[in-house]
Amino acid sequence: MGRSVVRFCLVFLSAISLGRSVAAFQPPASLSEADTAIINDWYHYAFQSLHENLKKSDDLINKAWKTSIDIAYDQGIADGYYYTGCVYERKGELNIAKRYFERAVSLYVQGNFFNNLPDTYRRLGAIYMGENRHYTAFEHFLKGLHVAEENGKSLNQVELAIELANYHNTISKDYKEAIAMLEGAERLATRKSYPTVLGPLYLQYSVAYAKQRDHEAALRYCDLAKRQFSNFSGPAAKWQLKTLLVEGEICSKIHDEIRLAAILEQVGPMVNSVNDLQLKTTYELLLAVELYFQGDYEGVLKACMELESRLTDRKSQDEERHRVRLLQTKALYALGDVNRADMLLDDYEYAKDSLYAAQYIGQGREMSENYKLEKFERQIKEQELRLSNTNYQRYGLIVGIVVLLTILAILYFHFREKDRLAHRVALQNSEISVQNEILKQANKQNELLLREIHHRVKNNLQIINSLLNLQSRKTASPEVVAMMQESSSRINSIALIHTKLYQQQSLNRLDIQDYIEQLGVHLLSVYNVGKKNVRFCVEANEVSLDIDTAIPLGLILTELMTNSLKYAFVGRSSGEIGILVKQEGPKEYELIFKDDGVGIPESKLKQTDETLGFRLIHSLTKQLGGSIQYTFGEFSIYKIRFKG
Repeated sequence: MGRSVVRFCLVFLSAISLGRSVAAFQPPASLSEADTAIINDWYHYAFQSLHENLKKSDDLINKAWKTSIDIAYDQGIADGYYYTGCVYERKGELNIAKRYFERAVSLYVQGNFFNNLPDTYRRLGAIYMGENRHYTAFEHFLKGLHVAEENGKSLNQVELAIELANYHNTISKDYKEAIAMLEGAERLATRKSYPTVLGPLYLQYSVAYAKQRDHEAALRYCDLAKRQFSNFSGPAAKWQLKTLLVEGEICSKIHDEIRLAAILEQVGPMVNSVNDLQLKTTYELLLAVELYFQGDYEGVLKACMELESRLTDRKSQDEERHRVRLLQTKALYALGDVNRADMLLDDYEYAKDSLYAAQYIGQGREMSENYKLEKFERQIKEQELRLSNTNYQRYGLIVGIVVLLTILAILYFHFREKDRLAHRVALQNSEISVQNEILKQANKQNELLLREIHHRVKNNLQIINSLLNLQSRKTASPEVVAMMQESSSRINSIALIHTKLYQQQSLNRLDIQDYIEQLGVHLLSVYNVGKKNVRFCVEANEVSLDIDTAIPLGLILTELMTNSLKYAFVGRSSGEIGILVKQEGPKEYELIFKDDGVGIPESKLKQTDETLGFRLIHSLTKQLGGSIQYTFGEFSIYKIRFKG
């Protein structure tokens, strides 16, 4: 009875498999030119009405996409991803739009469909630019331009040339290359009569010439761009606003206060109608510049503080933040607050260096991520090929038959399953090993790049140090020599940190014990002019700090040790300096600096605190979120608690 049931089940399953096999090998429904033409018309009408009626366009695109899938129209399926991405781009949902465009690119390349491929590359590159993935965006613009040139897509060539010019104007700073791209695009647009692209093209011309300080040419192209945008039949308010703001920036550079005021008066009502935070930031910055021209420096500082507080909450605003800080610096100098202006200028230079290093690190990381993404795309390529194949339904049925036969085979050959599973595990382990090796190589490259950055920073600081030493030899003023010597010591304390970081194994934590000892030896060689017997005692074992904490701490120690070596042991042949650094809790540290010198009387303590060195100590302690306490007895003792 049991054998009969098993035999019946096997016969039944075989009959089902045979029936499905016959159905699977039935020829698919043939595509008619009329059906594909209708689908293409639907997509065309939906794209034309994208700005006027978004919901209608979305419904029509979904209808065309579903029909393409039903009749296995491969190009229509790929177009569905492209036009759906355009809808989400119009809605402002760029992350979703990016996924649809990426899938569209894959299907277009796979099926050799080139009609919408250049524009897909352009839109995808623009999204990557907004995400600060500049290297990836540049690659997509170049690929799109190459496809457009090979397939005679003149309008796409012009649009992609404008995007590449924007990349050179804002990222690579290669303004001559930007102008060369725009000249070729302008010739093509003029020959083919594409008036709609001339406005953005002239605007990029204006930016490129303004960056090269050819303000006359920049203003001329601004006027041409405004004239083109005024002829637009579609929504052009945003483009007109961009052009006016570029013109305002040029006027601020040439100090044309009257024209700048007129532009700002024209821009004011337009800003609120355009939902673009970057354009609003540029407008408010120009308002601050106008206040500066009017001599309202307090108003400039107030406006800059509001702008800076808003920019700290937003990403990819480094250029605007630098411009705000420069304007603050100019206002402070105008008000006579030189110290604050100098400190702000130093912060600006440090931020520029940090941004420069971050760009190189970010480019390495972006290339590594692109490699991983390409590998992942190769792994899913087989699934995408199934979607583009006109016989995908037949293959699905064949897979079902194979699965059914596999289940039957397992009933008879169960013992072989163990070997197959073991082989699969071995393959997976091999793939994991390959992935781990790739990640190790990428990590080594990033570490090598970071060491190179520390090395170059150290070399640059040594060059500055050498320049100060050379300059000090050419002056006879002892005060100037002393000032340069103190500056040289401060620079050396920072350079020593970068030296230790690229020499040691760890790149993000610094051994404070070794650093303080070397710093003390250097300062003793500089300031121990009388060859006094000064003994250093350093206790900072097992204390390591990151670079953001080590640099301010090194400057504080430089000021304290310099002060002790210069003033504490006057009239004596020996002395002792003790330094203790210990960890008090999670991210809580204490620095105890003491010497057995003459100390600072209470009557002169307030006067001493007003010197540059002690002001720097208090400022750096505040930067570390710490507090400072001074006591005088047998030893002059400074206790500084800070966070690391």
